[in-house]
Amino acid sequence: MKKWAPLILFLFSLLLLQGISLHASSPSFSVNASYLASLPYANSHVAVVYYQGSLYIIGGDSHSNQVWIYSNGTWNIGPSLPFSLVSPSAIVYNNTIYVMGGYNSTGINPYVLKLNGNSWVVVSEMPLPAYSPYIFVYNNAIYVIGGENTTSPAGLYFPPSNAIRLFYPNNDSWRIIGYMPVPTYGGGYVFNGTSLIIVSGYIGYSAYINDILIYSPQNNNWTILNGVLPYWIHDSALAYYRGVLFIVGGYIYTAGSGGVNNAILAYYNGNLQRVGYLPVPVYSAGYVQVGNMLYLAGGIGSSLSDVSALQLITFNFPPLPPKITSYSAGNESVTLGWNPVRLSSGYEIIYWNNMGFNSSINVGNVTSYTVTGLKDGITYYFEVLAYNSIGYSSPSSIIALTPASVPNPPQLVSVKYGNDNVTLNWLPPTFSGGYLLLGYYVIVKNENSMVSSHFVNSTSLTISNLTPNVTYNVFIYAVNKLGNSSPLVLTVVPITKASVFAFITKLGNGILVNWTTSFPANITLELYNPNGNLISQIAAIKGNSSYLFRVPQGNYTLVIIASNSAGVSKYVYQVVYYLPPASPQVSLIGFGNNLYISWNNEANVITYLVYVNNSLVYEGPSNSIVTNISNGTYLVKVIGVNPAGSSSPGIAVIHYTGDYVTVVKMKVVNVTIVSKIASAVSGNGNNLSLGQSIVIILLAVMILLSIAIITRNRSNGFDW
Repeated sequence: MKKWAPLILFLFSLLLLQGISLHASSPSFSVNASYLASLPYANSHVAVVYYQGSLYIIGGDSHSNQVWIYSNGTWNIGPSLPFSLVSPSAIVYNNTIYVMGGYNSTGINPYVLKLNGNSWVVVSEMPLPAYSPYIFVYNNAIYVIGGENTTSPAGLYFPPSNAIRLFYPNNDSWRIIGYMPVPTYGGGYVFNGTSLIIVSGYIGYSAYINDILIYSPQNNNWTILNGVLPYWIHDSALAYYRGVLFIVGGYIYTAGSGGVNNAILAYYNGNLQRVGYLPVPVYSAGYVQVGNMLYLAGGIGSSLSDVSALQLITFNFPPLPPKITSYSAGNESVTLGWNPVRLSSGYEIIYWNNMGFNSSINVGNVTSYTVTGLKDGITYYFEVLAYNSIGYSSPSSIIALTPASVPNPPQLVSVKYGNDNVTLNWLPPTFSGGYLLLGYYVIVKNENSMVSSHFVNSTSLTISNLTPNVTYNVFIYAVNKLGNSSPLVLTVVPITKASVFAFITKLGNGILVNWTTSFPANITLELYNPNGNLISQIAAIKGNSSYLFRVPQGNYTLVIIASNSAGVSKYVYQVVYYLPPASPQVSLIGFGNNLYISWNNEANVITYLVYVNNSLVYEGPSNSIVTNISNGTYLVKVIGVNPAGSSSPGIAVIHYTGDYVTVVKMKVVNVTIVSKIASAVSGNGNNLSLGQSIVIILLAVMILLSIAIITRNRSNGFDW
């Protein structure tokens, strides 16, 4: 009965509407329409839902209790309805199909059917039953609005239902929350997620509207766009995508004529424009929108009979802008990730900085990419665009990133050794990696064993409690948010205060000081006289060495100071610098029972010992004495003495007889012989050896020769 309603109503159409201008430029999109498949039989007034990846074709004019499922080019019979339904409405909620309204030979169906497994069950009854109601899901409720409320041909002259019904699937209850400002049914409708949009429709009294009704479930409010359409259009299919409303097929009433519409119209920015054509013009087709695709099942064709066409209309837009979901900066690089965008065939990255640089990369159909060749430490700005054959999306939000890396290693300035410690100083790395330095890790190892670890924010560190003369490896790392630099590696051998080992040698020309130290140190030598006066200072001698103090013999205090970074050590030596004196040269004169003994002053002699025939007759610093003698032979020995010891004796012999004076001057050169002579005349009571006896005999001969010479001289008249 319903398929003839447009023709009957056309005969009563008296009101003609003027059209609107269609000169506005089209947004960037295209529409493709294709014949996808044939239904198992011609049908119209069906309900269509997209469920679990398949199309469900429910009820209709033909085989009204059957359900057909289309998937991957194949038709399969689904679970049959418990009764026939023409012009039902269907919706998917919570992964379940609900069917409401429709009519059959018994009248309008009041029951709500729910697909439960492989069968349908009745879960509730609709208040104010109607067929072809507008149906959508919002906020956990199924909205059922308007619809035709009579199946009587006479009832077509009266308004359809205007009720706004809410069905709550959680408890299968109903509530009426309001009424439409204009009761309609048969208008094309679509719910875009926030609003229900109804285009045209029958309002009763043989009249249609050319308005667009918009219902907001958030506040239960209606908006009417008056006179948008240039004609009445009944039982069209509606789709909404990317802000554009598409009106597909339907039955059109214009001035003096009407017919099945084969056009695909687009309404946007207040303008209506034809953007395509259906392969098979239809009205009263079942339809469902899936993304940018609209499926039309069956319908009434141009011959006003049911058709079996399953048609697909695809709305091709530039992709929506991607959303950048991940991003990170690396060493001279940035990695971006974004969500895949429907309809996109690829993506482009645009990036720039504030230094006049800008570039772009077509990365193809991927959803992540690493941009390389950037400069660390410089901030770059990135956005991603999706594209397809229609054009580019608007750009994503802008992401600012600064490429960076771990820092370069620090640079060593100095190593200062302390007493069992070492102080390290370094410079920050020449490049921080593009991020703020967080500090420095310092690792101390002995061979492969960890000794200590430190984290500091400064560029110096004193490492204590180290063992002297043990080799340590120190690793210094600069740290930023990305990690550690490669290490600055150095080897340290801790020290302590230097010990000094000195060797003092007394030479004829001075005091020779040799030394060595336990650790490297600077050496200072200080020499003091007995009065504590500094007479010589030698400073800042590096390493092990020696030094000769050219000073006269005497008593001295030697101070050796060893200084290094660990501290100062001081060592004091008392130096008695004397060499054994040389043998004095002795002269004797006998006169008037006196023996005059004299000798030369030898260097560095403090006192002299004078022996006459092995008896000590004088001890003192003088170089001459007088002693009484009588007739006889006298052996005189003079010995020089200083703190280093005694000289070999200087020996002289005199034979004194009355008026005659015998003088003998002698300087002993051979110390050994002199020692033996001294022993021979020492009078110590020991028996003489053969060598000693020979020496005494020779001395006696020399004395006799001397006496003879003196006697001859006197006879010749010479004085002494």
